[in-house]
Amino acid sequence: MALTSDRFMSRALRIHRLVKRGLAAGLRGCSRGVATTTVPAAATPSPPALRQLGENAFAVDADALLLNPSPGAAFPPYFLAAVEAGGYARGLVLLTLYPVLQTLPRGARVRAMAMVSFCGLRRDEAARVGRAVLPKLFSREAPGGVRAIEALLRALPKEAKVVAVTQTFPTVMVEAFLKEYVGFDAVAGRELKGGPRYLTGAMAELDTERVVARVLEQTEKTTLCGYGPKPVVFHDGRLAFTPTAAAALAMYIYFPFGVVLAIIRIAIYILLPWRVSAVAAALTGVRVRVIGATNSAADDSGKPHGGRLYACNHRTLLDAVGIASALGRPVASVSYSLGRLSELLSPIPLRRLTRDREEDRLRMSSMMARGDVVVCPEGTTCREPYLLRFSPLFAELAAEVTPVAVDARTSVFYATSTSPLAKSLDSVYFLMNPRPEYSVQFLKPVSTEGGKSSIEVANEVQRDLASALGFEGTTLTRKDKYLLLAGNEGVVKTK
Repeated sequence: MALTSDRFMSRALRIHRLVKRGLAAGLRGCSRGVATTTVPAAATPSPPALRQLGENAFAVDADALLLNPSPGAAFPPYFLAAVEAGGYARGLVLLTLYPVLQTLPRGARVRAMAMVSFCGLRRDEAARVGRAVLPKLFSREAPGGVRAIEALLRALPKEAKVVAVTQTFPTVMVEAFLKEYVGFDAVAGRELKGGPRYLTGAMAELDTERVVARVLEQTEKTTLCGYGPKPVVFHDGRLAFTPTAAAALAMYIYFPFGVVLAIIRIAIYILLPWRVSAVAAALTGVRVRVIGATNSAADDSGKPHGGRLYACNHRTLLDAVGIASALGRPVASVSYSLGRLSELLSPIPLRRLTRDREEDRLRMSSMMARGDVVVCPEGTTCREPYLLRFSPLFAELAAEVTPVAVDARTSVFYATSTSPLAKSLDSVYFLMNPRPEYSVQFLKPVSTEGGKSSIEVANEVQRDLASALGFEGTTLTRKDKYLLLAGNEGVVKTK
């Protein structure tokens, strides 16, 4: 077979070495998992200056909070907005123009980046990026400033209203982060010009005193100010690193090689036997790390019929593939929403669920009668170290369930999306990463019998998985995620 030939292996190794060299310079700041910027404790900045406007009204310079001291600190947010709202071509235009923009005065440079990033975009798409994508970048790049502002906000009277003022970013880019995650009552920034639906990209001038006064008059006191920042649990977007100019350039250089790698890796999993595919995929940089003992086929020889039920947390659409790789044999999986491309590229049997409880119970029971089945009770993926509330239906399907703690690590592209169109490419993006990694840990089986309700079993499995992964269990749901990121409940039509 061509995939196992010496020629293929030689090419795969050459591509792998090229990828490592090409990304090393541009993505040095990326960690093994999601890229982060570490701020040493000793380097925690002082809070931005607080200016009193009235008896209980204050203004804070948000740019001091959001921007690093580096000259190009404003580029990553604008580039991320350009790519996530306008596509990779728009991001490339901004990157190409950036050396010229560096010669302009700061104000003109900011206006030019806003024009390139937002010209012709829909207002609702710009708002989506500000709400769903940029908060993760800001929280990652300004953790010290966020901690400092938290102490400042806690020290103010409870009835005080605080407005964040930014000259660098349009309001739509920063309002969600500053209000919902940091705790400001309002945000005063430049508005993007345009019609009711589309933007021109031009930024209006900011009369700080007038805008702040108007914003404070129209703002109700929020509760976040008294309690400080909250973590970013849900976020969207494809780029898993901080897109500085150098890192963005490295990403564009790497992109075609990533596509080739993804095609090779998909072919390996589809065409080769399971025990061979793991070795071949490892040669191209894919790693599946197994923690603890697996359940071999021999372990189930005493079962009267059917397969084993595995319940795992949901990181990407490839969770079940990672479990199958760890077991060395195929398993079946179910999902509430699948792109047609995902179904075609899947190396394991997939079946859609309907959200009709009885119909879904029948579908999963029929699959278990034929072999092992993997279910993800969260119902949707979560990128951060949190577990969403587990649906209890899985606990009604078998006498015992085996929890499996999975975690996925990427460095360039996230493997999840809330967009129905982009969701079909989730698996492709995961395999485009230079060294995508899955860790799979099989935990002690949990009995569903003995008088325990299905809800109690679901909560027990969630606690076991959270403990194994070091994650935090929550009561958040799929609906909460999609309402925040996509403005809908995440329900799609199924056939």
